[in-house]
Amino acid sequence: MERGSLPSSAVIENGEQPREGPFTKYENYQRDWMEQKRGSLMLVATVIATMTFQIAINPPGGVWQQDTNSQNGCASGKLCKAGTSVLAFGDTNQKLKYEIFMLLCTISFSASQAIILLLIFGFTLSNRLVMWLLIIAMCISVYCTAGAYVISIMMVMDPLDKTAYHITVYYALYWAASVVLLCLFLLGRFLSWLLKKFIASARG
Repeated sequence: MERGSLPSSAVIENGEQPREGPFTKYENYQRDWMEQKRGSLMLVATVIATMTFQIAINPPGGVWQQDTNSQNGCASGKLCKAGTSVLAFGDTNQKLKYEIFMLLCTISFSASQAIILLLIFGFTLSNRLVMWLLIIAMCISVYCTAGAYVISIMMVMDPLDKTAYHITVYYALYWAASVVLLCLFLLGRFLSWLLKKFIASARG
């Protein structure tokens, strides 16, 4: 292949095209895949946003059907108003779990909304910054949804029997390990990018 047939940015001293590293190939594949799957990403984000919204208005354990006092299951010294969550305000000591559950659902809902906005505004997914923002938002949405699922099981099945407890623990460990692996993978990509920049500046 002649030297003039290659772009100037792709020619190095020996006239050969520089090889792409595994991370570079993965990024190119990821950008192409996301651009082709724009409609599918929109659908997934919409489903997650709808699901978390429904959870917010229909919480686990249901809601009080009428104003209830402590004699009928409300927390001591409080009046549980109709339409409020049973688990959040009932005499079950699960308010902290419910607050964590709603926090995870809110984060998942917000991340899904961010994905929808990125896709609606028509940002090209071949842009590296947009791609990274989309990947981060998708990971946050999926992981928070998984966390909310674990908390919901702990609330509606309290106390857990031995089998359900082990299943819940293993499920939580699986997602925790996947988060760690993902963080290590992203850290590796970032360090690889820094190393390339350092080498390029050293040669320059």
